[in-house]
Amino acid sequence: MKIKVMLVDNQLVVRQGINALLSDQPDIEVAAEAADGAEALERISKVKPDVVVVEPTVPGFEGVKTIQRYQEAGGDTEILILTTEKNRKNVRDSLQAGAKGYVLKTASISEIITAIKTVHDKGYHLSPEISAEIINAFVKKQDTTAEANLYTRLSKREKQVFRLIAEGATTGEIAETLKISPKTVAKHRMSIMEKLLLKNTASLVHYAARIGVLDHSS
Repeated sequence: MKIKVMLVDNQLVVRQGINALLSDQPDIEVAAEAADGAEALERISKVKPDVVVVEPTVPGFEGVKTIQRYQEAGGDTEILILTTEKNRKNVRDSLQAGAKGYVLKTASISEIITAIKTVHDKGYHLSPEISAEIINAFVKKQDTTAEANLYTRLSKREKQVFRLIAEGATTGEIAETLKISPKTVAKHRMSIMEKLLLKNTASLVHYAARIGVLDHSS
């Protein structure tokens, strides 16, 4: 069964060019085209394409909202961004909204074909021309999320002790603030270190800074 593709771009020459190049692919067919966001939404509802290849600068495209509407209208439709825009925010917003691919218009037709097939198979495809900084930012975010998940293992009291340690309070000061004994503070400190896989107070402070816990009440 062929992959049904829909092209959304306000430049007719771009749509015609991609359409012509994809017409040679035995397993891909361009089922519909649109020049703006509203027209695209209407046709997606009727055609139910497998993959929508969209230029996010078209009139009526509202980023996250539009991507989500396209997916809802298409049922199982995947979104592939094909654009000249390559800044980190655009990539991040598109992927977080549900797009599976982000390809620059400097890409070869072979890369576009690969991207279409990849997102159709529920995979992700980022153009190699997108800077490594963007990719690293996503990796870093995932790592930070994993670290933050460890923090949820702490009890309410341990979180209070954690915060005070991160703020530089001594064992005596923590005991006085929380109305507990220094011995109990020491036990909480040991438990916190074990649960968060930390070795010392310095690593605890760095951890607190990385996950931004001091910006939230415990």
